[in-house]
Amino acid sequence: MNWHNETVFVTGATGFIGGRVSERMMQAGVKVRALVHGLHRAARIARLPVELCTGDLLERESLREALGGAKVVIHCGVGPASSIVQGTENMLAVAHAGGVKRFIHVSTAAIYGLTPPPGSESEEAPLRRTGDAYCDNKAAAEKIVLNYGKRGLPVVILRPSIVWGPYSAWSTRLMDDLREGRVAFIEGGRGACNTTYVDNLIDAMVLGVENDGALNQAFFITDGERVSWGDFIRAHMALMEPRPEVGEISRAEIAASRGRSSGLLLGSVKAAARVARSKEFRQMLMQIPLTEAAMKKAWNWVSTLPPEKRERLRARFGVRRAAAKSANARFIPDAVTEATQSATVFFSIEKARKVLGYEPRVRFSEGMKLVEQWLRYAAYL
Repeated sequence: MNWHNETVFVTGATGFIGGRVSERMMQAGVKVRALVHGLHRAARIARLPVELCTGDLLERESLREALGGAKVVIHCGVGPASSIVQGTENMLAVAHAGGVKRFIHVSTAAIYGLTPPPGSESEEAPLRRTGDAYCDNKAAAEKIVLNYGKRGLPVVILRPSIVWGPYSAWSTRLMDDLREGRVAFIEGGRGACNTTYVDNLIDAMVLGVENDGALNQAFFITDGERVSWGDFIRAHMALMEPRPEVGEISRAEIAASRGRSSGLLLGSVKAAARVARSKEFRQMLMQIPLTEAAMKKAWNWVSTLPPEKRERLRARFGVRRAAAKSANARFIPDAVTEATQSATVFFSIEKARKVLGYEPRVRFSEGMKLVEQWLRYAAYL
């Protein structure tokens, strides 16, 4: 497909991936319409010559207006786990009715779970329910995408894994955690990290738009290197002065530590605190119209305050993420971190190479140099 004269519609444009897609499309001289839920989060892309279109993936009429005459959709938007399926279906329906010529759906390798089982190295591996809302809903969304492909909408599914690069929370959160002693090498850091540098992912998007042989298919997209979590963590540690100390812990030790602190009352209090602090809990509250309206009003008010007042409010009312410690004062990773960093499967990109012509341009070592430059610019170093 020759698409350079077409308008590209990007959902999730205020996010890490969508923001970089908007930048790359602009650099290529392509007209971009960027879907934003609210302008207060659009600072990164507002400096670009892109059209900012307010809308909501859960409101089809807003999507019709935002899509306009765009004929290429790059769907990076996610939202709460509970709305992934409906939001994707709404965007597909609007794109189909609007005569979109290519729909690139950004899925995730996590459709196989936070700890993918052996045998899921290739795209032919059958999907299974994992019990994780995000993973299961992303898998369900893929099925809807393929159904629209059968109905005539030209779709391509990309499955990146740990998408990293400048602006990525995988780096910024890790730097904060290293400073606060909230990092441990689980099983020596041998777990499969499956990095996907953000520009490599966008290269795959472009190939998906151009390559008709990719239609109605899904592709793993990674950097093609066997980068472990130990490699990823140590590469960030090497940027810090003084270099932080990170201990090792086994999954058996993690389980034993949780078992010692799992008394009924204490366990219930800790679980309630985790729920109250969780992103999922806030997302559930946002489904209540009165709560959503109140939270949006409060956010809009806070956004008008000077930075120093915002910081004082955050310090006073924010919930600090405490580092869990075992009886001998060792850091204990949470369940999601344990599951994510215990993976043994390295996803294969052979199908992407053969069908898309994909070849990762940014190697891990080069990507770390670019991340270091940005971390210094952003005052993380």
